[in-house]
Amino acid sequence: MAPFGRSATSTTSLARLGNVEVSRYETATGARLRLRNLAPEPMEAFLDPLELEGLTRARHKAFPLLGGVPGRPGARAGPEESVLRAPAGEHLERFQNEFALVGVAVARSPASEGLLIRDMNAGLGILLTPAELEALLRVRHMDFAPLVDTSDLVAIPDPDIDEV
Repeated sequence: MAPFGRSATSTTSLARLGNVEVSRYETATGARLRLRNLAPEPMEAFLDPLELEGLTRARHKAFPLLGGVPGRPGARAGPEESVLRAPAGEHLERFQNEFALVGVAVARSPASEGLLIRDMNAGLGILLTPAELEALLRVRHMDFAPLVDTSDLVAIPDPDIDEV
C-alpha cells in the first residue's frame, strides 16, 4: 500500500518543483499526474488526463485558483510562447485516456522553472509555477468542471499552425 492509503502499480518521479513532488502514478484505470507536498502538512492530488487537458484552457476560461477570469485585472498571464513551442526533441511524458491526450514536462529557464502541460490534440499549453502547483493541491475534482466543459470551445482561439 502506498502512502496516504492508496495502492499503485507503479510511481515514477518526474521532478520536484518548489515544495511539490511531481510524479506519474499508474493505476488499473490509467496514469494520473500525482502532486505531493509533505510539509507543512501532507497533501496530494491526482489529476487525470482530462483534468490536465482542462488546465491548458485556464488562460481562456475562469479558474480562480490560477488567476481569476480572463480579460479582467488579475487574470493569469499567458506563458512565454517559446516555452510552449518546445523543441521537437524535448521529452513530454504522455498521459492519455479515451477523452484526452496531454504531454507533461518540466520547463526550466535561468530565471524560473515550472510544469509545462500541453494538449497534444489542440496545441494549447500552460506553464504552471511551483506556487500554482501548490494551489492545485487544494482543488477538488468538481472544481475542474469549467475547464473540462467543451461546449464553448469555439471561443478559444486556434493555435497558429506554424507554432504547433
